[in-house]
Amino acid sequence: MVIVLKLGGSIITEKDSYRKINEETIVKLCDILSKSKEKMVLIHGAGSFGHILALRHGLEKPGSSRGREGPISRVMSDVLTLDSAIIDKLNEKGVRAVAVPPHAVYHGSRPDFKIVETLVDYGFIPVLYGDIIIHKGKYRIISGDEIALDLSRRLRPRSVVFVTDVDGLYDSDPKINKRAKFIPKIMASEIEVIDTKRDATGSMAGKMERIKKIVLYTGRVIIINGKRPNRIRDFLEGRETRSTVII
Repeated sequence: MVIVLKLGGSIITEKDSYRKINEETIVKLCDILSKSKEKMVLIHGAGSFGHILALRHGLEKPGSSRGREGPISRVMSDVLTLDSAIIDKLNEKGVRAVAVPPHAVYHGSRPDFKIVETLVDYGFIPVLYGDIIIHKGKYRIISGDEIALDLSRRLRPRSVVFVTDVDGLYDSDPKINKRAKFIPKIMASEIEVIDTKRDATGSMAGKMERIKKIVLYTGRVIIINGKRPNRIRDFLEGRETRSTVII
């Protein structure tokens, strides 16, 4: 069975610096992925290649593409540039990674993942990413989290892994509250999130709502800290490591 692994934009880019990648982390993660024997579909967030311009031009709200072609095409080009950088690093490590631009497989709200399945069957790792999709003159941002949900419906993966900049779930924000209690395992139905922090693709609360749906189509969802790459390695090699498991 396949694993869906989503790299958060905050891990692979400097989110406050336009078009700046976190090359050291990307290289470490690609090295780890190159040693895995798992069938895998990779997704990554847009980070500073998507959110900054999208928010600057008000693209976080869906609408007509007419008159907005310039900023839309710029953001689509930027996120494709990020994807190409990641694929280059994967290929340097010997990973058979192939870009699958979401704007090419989403037709409205209905994705056609046949190419994803074909690539996996023939030993490739498809790489999708946060993007802008256009249908019947309307545009909208599609997040990596939404893609992860749609892929889970189609592929029924063994696990879906979210690589973030924290160890997992806590009972409060660990970046604010140093006494926040870590949650190693939880049922999706027990998760409650109150969140006010937003970016171009929504909020943490929205992410958790998608994760609660993803659990319906997979054995488990893992949230793990990408700033500790060895934890990704341990997970892929079947060893226990610090993370949150959602069932």
